[in-house]
Amino acid sequence: MNGGMGMGGMAGYPTPAGHQSDLNFIMSMVEDLSAVLRQNQQLSASVVEKVGRVREKAATMDLSNDQLVAAIDLTLAIADTKNVEKENSELRKALEKAEYDKKENWKLACHGANILADVTEKMHKFREQTDADILTWHKNYRQQLAAEREENLDLRNQINDMKAAAARANGHLRDMRRFITDHDVWHELRVENIALRQEKRFWKRMAMPHLPDDDSEFSDDDDLIDPEEKKRQAALAAEKERKDKEDAEGGGEGTSA
Repeated sequence: MNGGMGMGGMAGYPTPAGHQSDLNFIMSMVEDLSAVLRQNQQLSASVVEKVGRVREKAATMDLSNDQLVAAIDLTLAIADTKNVEKENSELRKALEKAEYDKKENWKLACHGANILADVTEKMHKFREQTDADILTWHKNYRQQLAAEREENLDLRNQINDMKAAAARANGHLRDMRRFITDHDVWHELRVENIALRQEKRFWKRMAMPHLPDDDSEFSDDDDLIDPEEKKRQAALAAEKERKDKEDAEGGGEGTSA
């Protein structure tokens, strides 16, 4: 859509591209016809002027038709000579103006060409610098990516080595337990160790009756459970006891209500 020139009620409204081209063609035709009309008006004015001269000579001079035609021809020839000189002068002025316009246009064209060459050179430099920066960025990115991949590979290898070592350790532990279980000597030693520990706890209870039954002195799992784990289990038991107490109180209130 192009903006229309605005005629009548269509002022200010957009005009379709096809209609706009038709309007432009019609306007160009109107301008050509206007130029032809101006030229015809100038010719008509010249003819009217010459007819007026003929009438003036016919009215003021007592001449025959042949003498009047000869006088008119001489007058028109002189006038045409003056018009030719005037036209030559106008043409010289137009030529000088055209040459001046040509020089100015050539200067303007050279200046525009220099500007375009400078812009082109700057664009090429900018493109070259941009390409170099992009290549440098891609190179650094690839180097960082390769380093990260190598580090991830090392970490995976370490994890795999740790898993393999843990698997070997578990295997050795299973073999040791299987060896102890399968061999009667070691199995008897383990059973005897447990019996001796139980006997030790029994004599401790006999020697220290003032201690409660759940004291750590009488525990048979000191070498298996961490003290911090015991504290955590005690805290969980206390929390469970508190919740059970709250639930019991809540149930009693509901029953009384």
